[in-house]
Parts: sequence; structure tokens; C-alpha cells
Amino acid sequence: MKSIRTDVLIAGGGVSGVAAAVAAARQGARTCLVEKEGFLGGIGYSGLLRHICGLYLNSDSMPEETLNKGLSREVVALLNALSPDKTVQKMGRVYVLPYSREDLRTVFDSFCRAESNIEVCPDTTVVSVSKSGEKIDGVMVACAGADYEIVPGMVIDCSGSGAVSAMAGADFEAAPQEKLQLAAYVMHIRGLKDYDESLRLKVPWCLAEAVKNRILPPELRFSVLVPGDSPDEGYLKVSVSVSNDIESRQGAITDALSAYKYLSDRLDAFRDSCIAETSKGVLEREGRRIRGEYMLTEEDVLSAKKFPDGIVRSSWPIELWDRNKGTIYRYVKKGDYYEIPFGCLKVNGFDNLLCAGRCISVSHEALGSTRVMGTCISLGEQAGRAAARKIKYGAYLSSHKEI
Repeated sequence: MKSIRTDVLIAGGGVSGVAAAVAAARQGARTCLVEKEGFLGGIGYSGLLRHICGLYLNSDSMPEETLNKGLSREVVALLNALSPDKTVQKMGRVYVLPYSREDLRTVFDSFCRAESNIEVCPDTTVVSVSKSGEKIDGVMVACAGADYEIVPGMVIDCSGSGAVSAMAGADFEAAPQEKLQLAAYVMHIRGLKDYDESLRLKVPWCLAEAVKNRILPPELRFSVLVPGDSPDEGYLKVSVSVSNDIESRQGAITDALSAYKYLSDRLDAFRDSCIAETSKGVLEREGRRIRGEYMLTEEDVLSAKKFPDGIVRSSWPIELWDRNKGTIYRYVKKGDYYEIPFGCLKVNGFDNLLCAGRCISVSHEALGSTRVMGTCISLGEQAGRAAARKIKYGAYLSSHKEI
């Protein structure tokens, strides 16, 4: 059987995975990035999202720089060069960066091409993980119908769901079904008529009416319409409820399409519209949270706690998509930020396994803040740098003073 040796193996080519790969490679580590899809960027590309959240400090003045240094600033600079018209904007009480999904893919592809130490393996799925003591010593992957083994010095789980860590036997937390955040299914709608601000209010009102009359499931009343780049287009982000089985996800998509049909029948603005494209499946906001050496809590976030091993700053509020109440926001004090400590990335009981992105060690509530793309880019970068240093020096070296 084919076997490949690498210094750092990264599972998942979303925003955290690409950042981890680039950071590790720039530190001189031979890096292998495996991604189950045929593209990089994760849901940042396939989810039809419109804004990068979590990049900036939330204060009274428009931010001039990202809250974290490093790759997040490089990403913003490259996106700005590709689409100069997409600049920082205030949305409610927070600041976000509008972006084009094709631009994001271009940026991430260029990042990886520029690093000779990175081998990108698209359409590759992790099948199993073997360990000896506290070390992962082999990861079996499948690509194009063939299995082969990757023997890593370090592993970074950027899968979003913590799948690789779970395969290795790591402990994890998971919200019970009744507490699990709502997921989303996004549809790009074209041909909208007389699109204005009032339409954004009519959509949830109309869906709430359908829920009241028991035509649609209750969670669909929390759906929102986001403007597109043209006057006749928008992005319908339908709130759906899912569990871990395939039937549940397919049922959620069916419900979302029913919501669009209902809007088309009831609202003149939707009557002659069409679905131009959809997100690649249901976008889950919550999955496994791998248990690390420290678990970030809601109190840590809201009190703007700083840590001796703090590696990433965030000012994003706790944003929970509650099944019964819709979106709930709890804000960090204006002009302040909390830190995510390295202990949240170090998987408990393992010597060569880190997590980055959505599956780091946080509470259910804290995840509502840490899961956004801007934060995940910096989490991936710090994990990649730490993994490369562990390979080079045999020990993690704190980089918290560099954030």
C-alpha cells in the first residue's frame, strides 16, 4: 500500500485549513492538506456566504486594520485588490467585510500554489486514524477509489466537525438535539422585482404566517433575505433543523425549497424569480467541540478575558441561532476583545494533534462567537505555526505576543 510521510498533515481545506497549511509551510514544514471536496475555501466558497465576520474590533470608529495580524490581513489585502468596491461595512453593531466567493477561492488557491512545501490533495477523504500512545502514527485516506496511508509528524484537524479527532478517540462535547443551533440552506435568487428594504421584512413575516398556519416547520420563520450585487437578486438564507442522518439533511433542503415556493406564491417580488444556485448542502453551525487542555466559556468571551497563552483575538459577539427564539446576540464590551488561548487548540491526551476552526475546545455558547470565518483564519494560522515549531524544536513555542 502506498505510504506518504509528511511533517504536518491538515485535514480540511476550509479557511482554517488553508491558513494552517500556509503558516506551517512558511515555517519550513513539509505540509499535506487533504480536502474531501474538489475546491478550497470550505463553506466560505460553497456556502454562498456574503461577508467575512470576526475580522475587526467592534468600536465607534470604522476599523482600519484587522484585529489579528498575519494571514487575516493578507487575505483582506488580496480580496481588496481583486474587488476594490467591497470595503468594510457596519452591519448593526458589528463590522464585516463583503467578499466574492470566487475571489476567496482565487486567493486561497494562490496561497497554496506559492508555497513549495504544500501538497494539496483534493477529493480526498480521511477514512481512519491509528495511534500509538499519545501520538497519531497513521492516517488512512481515500482518493479516486484508492486508499493510502499518510504518516504525519503533526496532525491539525480543520474538518469543522472534528471528525479526524473523533476517529483518533479524542473526547468531545456536543450539544443535545434540542439545544443544537439552527443550520442554514442558502439560495441565490435572481429576477426579484422591486427589491427594497421592505422586502427583507416581508420575507420573515410571510414565513411566520406559514408557520402559524402549520404550512411550514416552525424554524423557517427565522429565515432572512440578504441583498445581492444587482438590484434584482438576493440570497435567501433559510433556517433549518437537522440531526446527524442523511434523511434529516435532505428533509431540511426540501423544507427550504418549500419556503421559496411559498414566498413565490405570496409575494409579488418573488413571483417571476428563479433559484440561480444553492449552497452545497446544509450549512451546520455546530458539531463536535473537541476537548482541549482548556475550554473557552461564555463568561470568558463576555468579560473580554485575556490569557498568558492567548493566540487569537476576537471581538465578535456570541451569536446563537436558537430553535425557539431565532438569533440571539450577546456582545463583548465595545472597543474590547477576548483572547482564545492555545490550550483550546491542544487536544487533550494527544502529543501531536491540534484543532483549528469550528471544532476547537469551547462551550456551546462560546462557539457562537469563535466559529466565524475571520476568527477561524487566525486560528488556523496559529495552529500551523505551532505544529511546524513542534516538528522543528520538539516542543510548542508560544506565539501569543505576536497577535
